[in-house]
This record gives sequence, structure tokens and C-alpha cells, in this order.
Amino acid sequence: MRLVKTVAVLLSTVGLILLWWMATRAEVPLISIGQAGATMNMAYVRLIGHCTRPPSYDPESDYMSFWISDDTGEIRISAYREETQQIISEGRIPGLGDLVEVAGTLRVREDFLAMTINAPQQLIITRTAPVERAIGSIEPADQYLRVRVQGQVREIYTPYEGLTLITVRDETGAIPVAVSDELAALSGVTPTITTSQAVEVIAAVSLYGDTPQLIPATTADIRPLSQAPTIAEETPIAVLTESDVGRLVRIRGTITRVEPFSSGVKLTVDDGSGTLVVLLWKSLYDELPHLHTAQALDVGAEVTVQGALSQYRGTLELTPELADDIHILAQAPPPEVMTVGDLRTVDVGRVITLQGVLGPPEPFSAGVKFTLDDGSGQIILLLWNDVYAEAPADLDAGAEVRVTGEVAEYRGGLELVPRHGGEIEFLGQRTITPPSNPTPTSTPETPPAAASRPIGKIGTADVGTTVTVVGVLGEMETFSAGVKFPLTDESGTIVLLLWQDVYDLLPGADRLVEGVRVAVTGEVETYRGTLEVIPSVDGVVVLP
Repeated sequence: MRLVKTVAVLLSTVGLILLWWMATRAEVPLISIGQAGATMNMAYVRLIGHCTRPPSYDPESDYMSFWISDDTGEIRISAYREETQQIISEGRIPGLGDLVEVAGTLRVREDFLAMTINAPQQLIITRTAPVERAIGSIEPADQYLRVRVQGQVREIYTPYEGLTLITVRDETGAIPVAVSDELAALSGVTPTITTSQAVEVIAAVSLYGDTPQLIPATTADIRPLSQAPTIAEETPIAVLTESDVGRLVRIRGTITRVEPFSSGVKLTVDDGSGTLVVLLWKSLYDELPHLHTAQALDVGAEVTVQGALSQYRGTLELTPELADDIHILAQAPPPEVMTVGDLRTVDVGRVITLQGVLGPPEPFSAGVKFTLDDGSGQIILLLWNDVYAEAPADLDAGAEVRVTGEVAEYRGGLELVPRHGGEIEFLGQRTITPPSNPTPTSTPETPPAAASRPIGKIGTADVGTTVTVVGVLGEMETFSAGVKFPLTDESGTIVLLLWQDVYDLLPGADRLVEGVRVAVTGEVETYRGTLEVIPSVDGVVVLP
């Protein structure tokens, strides 16, 4: 009996060994995904297909899943804990478009089909070599194709938590690269990518709707390059037309005008062949503190600018996307320091620097005006609301300031218009002592006869020029934009036109009544065949 028992145990052991040996060497049956039915639930089978959805991964539970498909259907493949850890450590993580051979246990439900990986070594990944492609050539028909592209990072943003989109552009177009938190966790490395950086990306083409995007198999497939590729060819301004709208272009030239507005700054750039407006939105302009100095991004600076070409009201504009799209080749010369007495109408449009003392502020709907007196003369210092908000807080009557701005002309008078608050420097406060016997500004001495012209001698040839006339006011006539008076001397009559903002700020305006004698300095204009003289605030003096 002992012998029989011993032989039985030996035979059982040998049988189990033979069964194990045969099981480990028996080939797992290969089926198509479409063959998996209810009768195959819990069957151990082998599948071959392409990865159609990149892996999802939960680091806390070590659960990983991805999808593969063949010509007959699609199935979800899952792995848990130890199996997932082994798959990650052995680098068996599939990427979008990879050919996957996998064996596991089927889970068949009425409306769902899945497979669980039991042996990670039976997960085999075949990844094709990438194809070199220009970004602009990638189209929906390339879905799942593995490509290699090079370009510049133009934007990094997070549409929702857990996903980062990196927009990469070359000279042919732009495409987003999708990097999920799950991909970073599986890769073990979070890419440190910044805007303006040159990169090479190896990834499979995916579709978001009908729009191509790239999904790398690992974050290591996003690689920095030492040299940025050219994404826009330098183009002469003269050859740009409406057909180029939407293109990314680059120009080189000299800034001839800087024009701030409520939403940013407009630059006019001249390259010798033509001029083009460069539009800097405020959000971008605020990123350029190093370009705000007087000798940087100003009139006379030589620059290269890259941006998207657009059209606004029939005018072409170039709009940079990033701060690095603007490069200064040569700084602007410092603005010329001048005196008010040296200024002439030919200086309109120039950027200059004046130093003087401010008069009382004169607020109006769009900003604040000051009289700036430098001893050689006076000029209106015009601060728009946004500029005034940035200006030093000490601006008041008696403040000594140094101001850089553009010379402008308004209704026959010159004005100095700073483009931002940084162009106004407060130097100190002067004490203004009024004279013991001040002469009212509304009743100075009668100007010399040589300084005025007979009204009857003024004709259409004088339109656009500034003249001084002395005469008697007729009956006032109001209209929507101001007031008018007939102004008469012994030689003839001309219309004195006072715009409403001038009339409101005019010292002694209540004394302008019929029969009063005045001296007027203003610009000659014509309206419906009638000559008019149009003064600024300091251009009307009530005479004794």
C-alpha cells in the first residue's frame, strides 16, 4: 500500500508538471475583436490591433487602460496594480497608432467588451518610425500617422484641468500638441516648455472634431532645439496685398510714427518700399517694459517685426503674437530738446522734449490740458485720460516738468501730446507769486496795428493760415458745436467761430456780447463760401 501511494503521488506530480509545461508552451489562440462573443466570456485569448485611444492612468490606484481596434471592432484593454507597474517599468506603454499584440482574459457584456492583462510580457508594442512632415501638410486623412515636425512654440494653454495644449508653428502652419497629466505621469517627466522655444515633436496625428492635432507617445518626444526654425520669411512691405491676409510675415524697417490708443499702440514702419501699421495690443505691449524707453521702441528705431497680417477698414496691419516677435536692430535717437519758441507748424508729427512750468489743469471729457511755459513761449500740454492716469501725481499749477511727446496741431494751435505716462518727469514745484497789480487776461493792451490785418484784405488765399484781426462783435449765434459772431472793422466783416470747448474755457467769455471790441488770432477757414476765423482758447482778447 505504501508503494502504491508513493507511485500515485509521483504520477500526480509528474502529470501536473507536464500540464504546466504544455500550458506554458501552448500558443494562446489569436482571434479578431469581432469574434469575441458571449460564449467567450473569461476566455484567455490573443488580439492584434492598432491603439486608437491613448492610455488613461490613475497613479493612486495604478489602473491603466487603452483601446485597440482592428477591421472588425474595438476593445478596451486594462491592467491593474502589479501588472501596470511592470508595464510602466518595462516601457510597454502603447502610444496612439502603435501596433499592439496582447493576450488576456476577455470580459464580455451585452454592450461592452474588455480584456484584462494577466501577463505583462504578453503585451508587445510595435512603433513605426516617424515621417518628416511640414505642419501645414498634415490633414485629417493622416489620422494615426506618426510624424516628426519642427517649429516654434507660439502658445501654451489649458482648456481644462488635466490637459495642456502646446501650439507649435512652422513656416507652413500651426498645430496643437496635446499633453495630458496622465501622459506626464506615465512618462515620469513633465516637459518644461516655454513660448518662443524651438522644439521637435514626434507624435501621432489625432483628430479633434475635424481638426488635426498631435499626441506624443511620451513627453520625451517633445525635444527642445538649440536654434529656432524660420517660421516667416522677411517680405518687402510693398509686395504685401490683401491676398496675404492671414499669413505670418516678417518685415524690417524704421519706425516713423508711434500712436497710442485706448487698446494699445500703433507703430508705422517704413522699409523704403512702403509703410505698414504694426498693431500692439495692450496685453502684449505691457509685456515689453524693456522696449518702453525713449531710445527703444520709438520713432527712428530700426526693427524687425513678425506677425499675422490682417486688414482693418481697407488698411493692412501686422499684429505680433509674442514679445519675441519684435526685435530692435538699432535704438531710436533721443528726442531733440527744444524750446516752445522754436516750434513751427513744420514740426507737427515730430517727437521732441520740452521743459517748463505747468499752468492750472483744464479737465475735459477725454483728458486734461495744461499750459506749458518754458520762458520762450507757451504750448498746450494734452494728456489723454489713460496717459494722465499713468502720469506723476504731482502735476498741478507750478509743477516743473520735462515732457517728451508728439507735436500736434489743433485748430491752429500747437500741442504737445505724450504717448504714455512714462514720458512725463516731475522735476519740482515752483511757487507762483501773482503780480501786485495783475492785468486781467481778458483786457490786455491793444495789440500794435502792425500785428493785425484789415478784415477786408483777408481772402480765400489765406485759408489755412493764421491771422490776427481787430474788430467789433455783432449779435451772437449759437449752433450745435459752438457759437458764432460777425466780426467787423472798417474794411469788412468775417465770421468769428468759437467751438464749444474753446468757448467754455475762454477767460471772460461772458463779456463776448454785441458791440464789444476784440482782438482775435486764429486760423482762416471757409464754410459754404463764407470766410471764418477760428481761434484757440488764448486767441481771443477783449479790448478796452
